[in-house]
Amino acid sequence: MRAARFRSAAIAAAVLLGLSTGRASMAQQLDVASILKENRPVQRGVEYDTPTASAEIASCTAEVLSASRVGGGVKGVTVVIRDAQGRTLRRFVDVSGDRNIDQWCYYRDGFEVYRDIDYNDDRKIDESRWLNTAGTRIAAVENGKIASWRRLSAQEASKVLVDALVAGDQPLLNSVMASADELANLGLPRGLVEQVRKETGERPASIEALSKALGGWGWTKSTAWLRFDADMPHLIPADASAALKDDLLLFENSVIFAGSPDGMTDLGKVAYLQVPELVKIGEVWKFVGLPRAFNPDPSQAEMIVAYEGIRAWLYREGGGAGSAVASQVSPELEQALRALADYDAGAVEVFAKGNAKEIATYHYERVRKLRDVIAAASDADRIEYEKEAINSLAAAYQTGDPQIGPATKRVLDDFVKGGGALGSYAAFRLIPAEYSLQASKEPEKLVEAQKAWIDGLEGFLKDYPKSDEVPEALFQLASIKEFNGAEDEARTVYERLAKEFPDTPSGRKGAGALNRLDLVGKPIALSGPGLDGQTIDVASMKGKHVLIVFGAGTSPPTQRELPELARLAERRKDALAIVAVSLDGDPSSARSFAEQGPWATIVEEGGMESRLADEFGIISLPTMILVDPSGKVVDREVRSATEAEGQLDEALAKKE
Repeated sequence: MRAARFRSAAIAAAVLLGLSTGRASMAQQLDVASILKENRPVQRGVEYDTPTASAEIASCTAEVLSASRVGGGVKGVTVVIRDAQGRTLRRFVDVSGDRNIDQWCYYRDGFEVYRDIDYNDDRKIDESRWLNTAGTRIAAVENGKIASWRRLSAQEASKVLVDALVAGDQPLLNSVMASADELANLGLPRGLVEQVRKETGERPASIEALSKALGGWGWTKSTAWLRFDADMPHLIPADASAALKDDLLLFENSVIFAGSPDGMTDLGKVAYLQVPELVKIGEVWKFVGLPRAFNPDPSQAEMIVAYEGIRAWLYREGGGAGSAVASQVSPELEQALRALADYDAGAVEVFAKGNAKEIATYHYERVRKLRDVIAAASDADRIEYEKEAINSLAAAYQTGDPQIGPATKRVLDDFVKGGGALGSYAAFRLIPAEYSLQASKEPEKLVEAQKAWIDGLEGFLKDYPKSDEVPEALFQLASIKEFNGAEDEARTVYERLAKEFPDTPSGRKGAGALNRLDLVGKPIALSGPGLDGQTIDVASMKGKHVLIVFGAGTSPPTQRELPELARLAERRKDALAIVAVSLDGDPSSARSFAEQGPWATIVEEGGMESRLADEFGIISLPTMILVDPSGKVVDREVRSATEAEGQLDEALAKKE
């Protein structure tokens, strides 16, 4: 690796003079053009700001800061390069005070997005880190190449995989593949471990075949990662197998989309990747096996091959000999659960097509698999599997399929007639299914469909006043009334919910909704952990308006509003601060929300069931609350960035 990547002569001069020369004279000696030209990130693909025009470069300034001005354990000097607007472009730090650069920091839009670090003063990079809008990755580096990962989210693992496939970089691809030994250390079944060990030996040929398929289906040397699509992660508890060392976190049947770097690709012309499993190993997400490429041409689409994943192996082997779980699960139940897991593995392909007939068939056939599970389950577990079967029946019914729909409706009606816990559960699940069916068939009669939904919930509460579903029914009823603008009626239901069912999830959410409805004119107490673990407290932001945005990167309405919010935050940064509250569910998913704008982001694990979502009774995303400079709420239901800016302008005009 070239020495220029570690430090240019201009930076070296500044550091060497740092302990004996005045700061002003050092800054004058710095060759900014050389610094910008000669210092580049060790890792490829980093997007950072670099002025190219001579006038832009000439307008950049350099500043040399002493250790006392920098703080944070820095013993030497820091060299900072800024553009004509005062935004930081580069920062080079002598952390140890040995007059050699230890950190090379690169910025985009004024935020640090990447850092190379030399920890042991041997003038070789030991670690590369991506920050802020660039992500969360931390890579261990040897001879300028990524040797392993110290932190890697699932989304970023999918990006690394795409980058590696495009570049033909097998060592980089191997860095995101789980090894057999790593899976064995997690306590996974021996059969799965040996399967992965065998696949690892065959990987070069498999990669060649995968790359060939992608090359014929729209991938080129300029193809870039676009997005990672997945359902919620699965957690397998440690007690599922005596061999598991800890709870196991994984994604199943996720999809990776790639295309042109500008994101304008017609996804119907570029192959996508179907990923059977991603597993979390420490702080790093890794692929259990290579993904499969799918031809974008629907007429040439392939069926997903049955994949025996981690859950199937655990169900089959029961965690190995002597497992506490294995002793409690009969061979018949193991076989039925394994068949259900294998069947569910094909769900992603079914839902990706969006064909109502196929979706209805999927749910209907899933009930058959569940019947085998129910037959083999113990009395204590049987009712939960029965409820899952009712969920699948309701999902099949609401597709409106002319053949399967009526059949599933008859079964649901039989459950209702049978009474008991399953009867009330089926009656309750039928209500939103009827609404969905009516709304999809006659979208022009949405108001009538919503009224029928309300009537159905009110009827259910009269017919089943003691059922387990009452709290959820009350919350649905109150939420619909609030959406429809009947706030007084909604308050009445929320009050009943909070009073009669305070210890239920719906009761806590109802109490939070009452809190949210009464916010205007009152100080707001809202704080939580940021992406770096530090507490973000709205109360500490007095002096300017604050727009609080409850949202999620996985929420389409939130995504549609984020570009305007980002522009608003930049345009009005002197008068307005934005605090995002990510309800994505976990820190890794929150990154995709946080990176879309210059705002502080509170990360609430648990998503819509999290602490803050409950405290404020959040029922839709995004929910935006405007707070004035004194810390009091002025609007609890801001509908858009444009509306927020209008209120800000009005408030500022009154001050003049």
